[in-house]
Amino acid sequence: MHDVNGNDAGSASLGDQAHEGLKTRILRHEFLMGAVLKEDEVASWFGGSRIPARDALRRLEQEGLVERVGRRYAVRTYSYPEILVTYRLRAALEHLSVELAVANRSAEGLDRVAHILELQRASLQTVSRGEFSDLDTAFHLSIAEMSQLEMLQRELSLILNRARLIRTNELAIDAGPEGAYRDHCRIFAALQRGDAGTAKAELDYHFATTVRLHAMSSAPDATQGSAK
Repeated sequence: MHDVNGNDAGSASLGDQAHEGLKTRILRHEFLMGAVLKEDEVASWFGGSRIPARDALRRLEQEGLVERVGRRYAVRTYSYPEILVTYRLRAALEHLSVELAVANRSAEGLDRVAHILELQRASLQTVSRGEFSDLDTAFHLSIAEMSQLEMLQRELSLILNRARLIRTNELAIDAGPEGAYRDHCRIFAALQRGDAGTAKAELDYHFATTVRLHAMSSAPDATQGSAK
C-alpha cells in the first residue's frame, strides 16, 4: 500500500516509529555526543529495515540531534562555540516566552505549570534522569504555552531538544534533578508575581551551569573557535 506521494505506507509508519524511538533514546541521555549510529542497528532496535532507519536518521539530522561523519551517522557533537550559540538562542526564546507569559498569564496557565512542578517534586527520587528530562522540557514548554504563540512553542521545542543532547555529557557532574527543580521553583515564583525581569534572571542562572561546565571541559575548542 502506498501513500498519496507514492511512498510505501508501511515503510513510512516504520520510519515514524524509528524516528520517535531513536529521538526518545537520544533525549533521555542513552547516547553521548559522538556515539556512532549504524543503520542496521537502528533498524534492529525498531523492527524495520534500513530504509525507515535511514529516513529516521536523516530527519534527526535536520533537527540537530544527529550528524553525518563520513559515511556513517553519529549523535551530533556540539563544539563549545556551538553550545554558546544554542544557549543564547534558547535564552532569547525563553526570555520572550516569559515576557509573553506574564502579559497573558491566567490562573489556568499557572496551574498547568504548577502541576508539572508537582510532578517533578514527586519524581525526584523515583525516576531516571531521562524521564526527569521529559518533565524538565514540559516545564519550559508550559511557560511558552502561556504565550499563545505556536511558532514560539515550536522553535523553543527544537532548541530545548538540542540542549538536552548537550546536557547528556555533564550528567555526572551537574546539580541533578534537585538543582533543576529548585531553579524551576524560583522561575515559577517570579511568574506568579508577574515579575518578568526576575524570571529571566533566574532562567539565565538556570542555563549558566551547563555553559560553565562545557567551558571548563572545552577550553581549547573555545579558543580555536574564537580565533576563526
